[in-house]
Formats: sequence, structure tokens, C-alpha cells
Amino acid sequence: MRLGVLTDGRIVAVSGERAVDVTAALPGDSPTARLAAYPSCVDAVRALVDAGDGVPLSSLPLTAPSPCPRTVLAAPVNYAPHRGELGDRSPDKGTLDARQMGLIVLAPASVTGPDGAVELPDLPGREFHYEGEIAVVIGRPARGVSRSEALAHVLGYTGLLDITMRIGPEGQEDRSMRKSFRTFTPIGPLVLTADEVPDPAALTLSLSLNGEERQRGGLDELIVDVPDLVAKASQLVPLEPGDVIATGTPGGVGAIVPGDKLALTVSGVGTLEMSVRRRSW
Repeated sequence: MRLGVLTDGRIVAVSGERAVDVTAALPGDSPTARLAAYPSCVDAVRALVDAGDGVPLSSLPLTAPSPCPRTVLAAPVNYAPHRGELGDRSPDKGTLDARQMGLIVLAPASVTGPDGAVELPDLPGREFHYEGEIAVVIGRPARGVSRSEALAHVLGYTGLLDITMRIGPEGQEDRSMRKSFRTFTPIGPLVLTADEVPDPAALTLSLSLNGEERQRGGLDELIVDVPDLVAKASQLVPLEPGDVIATGTPGGVGAIVPGDKLALTVSGVGTLEMSVRRRSW
């Protein structure tokens, strides 16, 4: 099932391009709680989808499919083609990957969705890059879980744009800070539930900038795979429903400027389209 969150907090299930309001089948007082209830309410959700005519998905105001994560983590350099492609602008000079670097903590307030835009701060001389990724959305609490247990704690998968300010001339900025500006973590447009994904390694992504494809890859190429990422994250902090883990970006990252249009497509999920503009404050 593909699930989406509307800007008013309602949950929709999406079949093709038709969306059905399934909020009534999902108990909870927040979008995060309702989504976390999905695995125990699958039959009720499917009954509403089968019974309802729905409306065109394009007519609905979608927000991030995990609008208020408590924790957002990212796996740096988790595709071999991305390792070293930034040369001397990379703090580790391209010698390390996700096995040695662990996970990066991103500010939850950096999350936005299809209802927003990427807003670049006015910092003369600085460059900002896109990184297209597939993200894991946690559905059940996870504390110190093993690799074999990890996927049982996953609600599903979505698209994620990891926007990054590249390191400055002094080379001092922390990696987490450079990725944590407001709007620098767009996710969406929907979450593809884990019951539809027996093997996350089958998921693929492509990213285009202004209509030109720049990135393409799949989770079968990860250096540290999804079960290991979830297990490692659960050793770092207690994971809660709605938490997000970005799995890494393939090669082909590049600069963005105000006026650009980004489109990230994840197989089974859909396309997250984001405009780039100058920050309004």
C-alpha cells in the first residue's frame, strides 16, 4: 500500500492515481500514530480502498509522509560511486565510506514535504548540492535490535532529498550542520509500506534536475544495507515510529541554485518534485 499524509493530518491510501481517505481505519491522535497503526489495520484500510471511489491524487495537498520525526539519521557515502566524487571538498578526502563513518544526525526541523520548497540561505560563495536517496520510515519502536529483527520495525520506504552545503574554505563546518538547514530534508511524496517490499534491495531511484537525469541507483548497491542500517541506528538511539533513516546517495551529485526543479522518483513510491528558491528569512 502507498500511504500519504495530507496537510490537515488525514491519511490517504493510494491505488494508481486514486486516493482514498482511510483516516477512520487508523486509530491515533497524530499522523505518526495513525501510520504506525497501519500494520494492525491492513484489512480495514483495504476495505475502505475497495469501497471508496476516491479522488485524483494530484488534487490533494500532500505533506511529508513522516511530518514530525523525532530522529533523522543519514548514512554518508553508502554507494561506492559517490565515494571521493567531491575530491578535496570532502572532509575525509574520499577515503572513507559508511562502514567507517557511521551515521549522521540531521535536525528533524529540516524535514519538509511536497507542500514546501528547498530554500537556500543567502551565503555568498557557498555551493549547495542535491543528493537523491531512498529513506526508511520506522513503524515500531526499536532499541538495540539485531540485523535479523530490523526489517520487522520498518513501516515502509519513501524518497528523500539530502540537500547539503558544501564545506567552506576553512574546512571547519560539521557535516550534520551543513545538512540541517530548514527545508534541507524533503521527503515523500508517499510511503510504500513494508508489506509490499519483501526485499528492500529491489528498490531503485532516479533523480533529475530541470528535466535532465543526474542520478540513478538501487538499494542493491548499498555498502551497508537496510537491515544493518536499522540495526546500527537502533544501537545509537531508541528509534520510534516516524523516525527516518536516509540510506545514502549514488554518484552524480551536483549543485543547485534558486529556480531549479528537482524530481526524485523511487520505484513503487512515486515522484517527489521540489522547487529550489532563495530562503525567505
